[in-house]
Amino acid sequence: MGRSSQAICYPVATIGARNIDALNRVLADLCTRSNPKDRALLTLRRLVEEETRYLSGEAFARFMDHLYELITTFLDSNEVSKNLGALRAIDELIDVTISENASKVAKFSNYISAAFETKRDPEILVLASKVLGHLDRSGGAMIVDEVECQVKVPLEWLHGERIEYRRFAAVLILKKMAENASTVFNVHVPEFVDAIWVALRDPTLVVGEKAIEALRACLRVIEMSETRWSVQWYYRMFKSTQDGLGRNAPVHSIHGSLLAIGELLRFLGGGWLHEEGGGQERASGFIALGEIAAALDGELTNYLPTITSHLRDAIAPRRGRSSLEALTCVGNIAKAMGPTMEPHVRGLLDSMFSSGLSLTLVEALEQITESIPPLLPTIQNRLLKCISVILSRSHHSMPRQLASGHDLFVFGRESVVVYLEDEDGATRKDVALCCCKIVANSFSEISSTHFSLSRINCASGKQRRRFVEEV
Repeated sequence: MGRSSQAICYPVATIGARNIDALNRVLADLCTRSNPKDRALLTLRRLVEEETRYLSGEAFARFMDHLYELITTFLDSNEVSKNLGALRAIDELIDVTISENASKVAKFSNYISAAFETKRDPEILVLASKVLGHLDRSGGAMIVDEVECQVKVPLEWLHGERIEYRRFAAVLILKKMAENASTVFNVHVPEFVDAIWVALRDPTLVVGEKAIEALRACLRVIEMSETRWSVQWYYRMFKSTQDGLGRNAPVHSIHGSLLAIGELLRFLGGGWLHEEGGGQERASGFIALGEIAAALDGELTNYLPTITSHLRDAIAPRRGRSSLEALTCVGNIAKAMGPTMEPHVRGLLDSMFSSGLSLTLVEALEQITESIPPLLPTIQNRLLKCISVILSRSHHSMPRQLASGHDLFVFGRESVVVYLEDEDGATRKDVALCCCKIVANSFSEISSTHFSLSRINCASGKQRRRFVEEV
């Protein structure tokens, strides 16, 4: 087909030769380690689009064969600039539709795979991964099999012998697969979770940094998948972080594990712990966060303000029910962090008590007071007031955990003993146990006191006798 009435004057072969020369020039302009000449990429695209419209089938096939030959030659070259030029050309032409589009996509996929197999320069590998992501995003059903292979190969490289450029290429590929072919990648998430730690703990810093980016992309895939397995994958990743934090672990292993922990925590804060996050996954996130705190032995200090904010929103939400898992998480973090957590827990107490009295709350408070002793008086007083309010308006079952102190005898006579006559047998039993504990705790406190012993004995003895008489 001719281009116009004027173009008909030129034989097809002449037009093809002329544009092959133009193709040579524009590809040469792309072969540079700096940015290509202005409009060079656009010129290449327009040139191929023109030939698609105006050349006959045979002439266009010769044109494309020459293009493929140039790309092959440039990729085979030992000059980095020519390798980059070939990759830039592929990237620009991915979205150009031609009659043999499936063949073009297959060739491009092979070119990129060959670049990863044979090239070692980081600049080439980074650009190749960018082009790979573009191809996977645009190729659709034409490259499903190629994408499957593209995921498997880097996973094999991570499990194989340590070859630095291969590991670097592997994490670049996996990141682009997760970002641009998430459906296929999602099938391989368990394999990724097992393999990525090799790169995260690699002694070469840039490999570890790119591995973190790949992990971040994988976490996004997990978040989008909304599958019941997502929690399991998350736990597997968390547990793997602990393997690199042993006492004798090398510095790069510890560094990689801590980077991964930071990424996992950002994922928790940005997704699972966020107020709009899914209920079940959010609850699982709080459980996981509590376990992370227990395992990291104080490494969460920098994250406490953010974590505390999410906990407060979950315990006392603007709408919906309070999260019991968040209450448990507070206790677990307090146990793990100790006094470091004190100001953060103080800021959470109002929210915690606003959720109402529950066994979960009591267990969390018990962990807090054991780990942060200065909070004991405050929590005792808050808990006692909470119990007093409940007992003054209802006859429901009594909690067996009560704060200690001699004023409990007065509280017991006024608010507890009356429930010994409750109609419910379980309530009467709980009340009796509660009263026994009040008396028993009074003896324990006396034995642990080192001053004014006789005076305390006398005062507490009178209160105890009076309380026992009431019982």
